[in-house]
Amino acid sequence: MELIPAASYARISQKVERDKVADQHTQNEQHAAARGYRIVARYTDDGISALGHKERPDFERMLADAETGAFAVIVATEEERLARNVEEKLELHAACEVAGVVWDTGRDGYVDPATDSGEFMSTVRAAMGRIESRRKARRQRAASDARAAEGAPTARPGYGYRRETGRDVVVEAEAAVIREAARRILDGDSLRSIATDFNARGIASPRTGEQARKAERQDLAAPPPIPWQGITLRQMIRRPSLAGLRTHRGKVVGTFNPELHPPIIDEDTHARIEALLTDPNRAQGTGGRTPVHLLSGLAKCGRCGDTLGGRMKRIPGWKPKPGQKSKPVKAAYACGTCHKVRRIQEPVDEFVTEVILRRLEQPDTAQLFSQGDEGAAQVARDAIETIDARLATAADQFAEGVLTGDQLRRITERLRNDRTTHERIVAESMPARVPVDAVGPLARQTWAGLHIDSKRAIIDALATVVIEPQGSGKTFDPDLIRIVWRS
Repeated sequence: MELIPAASYARISQKVERDKVADQHTQNEQHAAARGYRIVARYTDDGISALGHKERPDFERMLADAETGAFAVIVATEEERLARNVEEKLELHAACEVAGVVWDTGRDGYVDPATDSGEFMSTVRAAMGRIESRRKARRQRAASDARAAEGAPTARPGYGYRRETGRDVVVEAEAAVIREAARRILDGDSLRSIATDFNARGIASPRTGEQARKAERQDLAAPPPIPWQGITLRQMIRRPSLAGLRTHRGKVVGTFNPELHPPIIDEDTHARIEALLTDPNRAQGTGGRTPVHLLSGLAKCGRCGDTLGGRMKRIPGWKPKPGQKSKPVKAAYACGTCHKVRRIQEPVDEFVTEVILRRLEQPDTAQLFSQGDEGAAQVARDAIETIDARLATAADQFAEGVLTGDQLRRITERLRNDRTTHERIVAESMPARVPVDAVGPLARQTWAGLHIDSKRAIIDALATVVIEPQGSGKTFDPDLIRIVWRS
């Protein structure tokens, strides 16, 4: 007896179980053999719901092939795999009736859309399926609300985590990438430069991991890696879940249970990153290009008042060496309006940096940056100085044998916890791009590790640099560099 050609269709709504689609095709093969069908085509929609009007590429391809007479029967595990709403069921009816195709499912049996009874029963099942889907959605929403209130993990872990027995476990390699990105963003690195560096170092992006897991579920070869982009990094680093904050329906509603989802960065770091990346003034920056000159666009011309730009100046009296073709140049600040001011960059930067650092080291400088309750911030700074003094005293007492190691550990742990609390108050009073330690005794050490964007932000917040015309002399004269402090 000749077997009837049939198509096998499989679909799952969520990408959870790797082998579920393959299992459906296996069940379809078994049902087809029992019915006397021969599977000639397979169609799969992985991770696409049949409810609503989402595109299902293989479903549409199957209907198109049905009209060409490629098969006579569609086999599925149940009718809900084919369609779960009345509109798509009617579309299926119309396509199969025109092509003379029927469908046969393991649970619901044989349906001939050309008969009144077949169309009636199939449509009734679609309506019932739609009602059940709505009930299921309400139950899922209620369960989701309860999980959020309990601080339970979300549906799937993001970059930096993997799911193990209902818990989100930190993936240390990915967590290290997250912490590095957070630190560099707060240090002033642009998102684009960090993404470029990650790509150069061969660090896999979140999307690369997602595509690899999808290919593994479908038993396919791993696709080419997807590079990091600034927008990818921005979306990843802004996730509240990295700081242990639980979101629900787009809002932060509390914190995760730390035993079920431990944080990768602290809440203070998350808050500073969020403030920095959502700062409207950030859009007026370099557009992703890292500035080359410390004072370009900041320094003012002492003659006409326009801003100075960075220029390259040829070295006078230079003579080429054998094999050299281009003339060496030195960076300079120059006025493009009156063309009367041009100054070699290096000595200017050194002078301005030293003046700014001396100002940053003054105890009252933090007040110039204050954005919140300056009284509370000053109390916190005083408390930090007291704590540092007590820590130093405790270390001396341990060295002299007055304190035991256990006593020193308890005292240090308590004082450091108090210091962290006061640091949070100070940090909240500072602009996101100005690190707390950029002001005070650690200013020079902190400055050395800052990105040029942060250095420029600090200079711009503190003063205006005015460069006067040089005159006939060629020796650098610091008196011609005026620092006008902002009040």
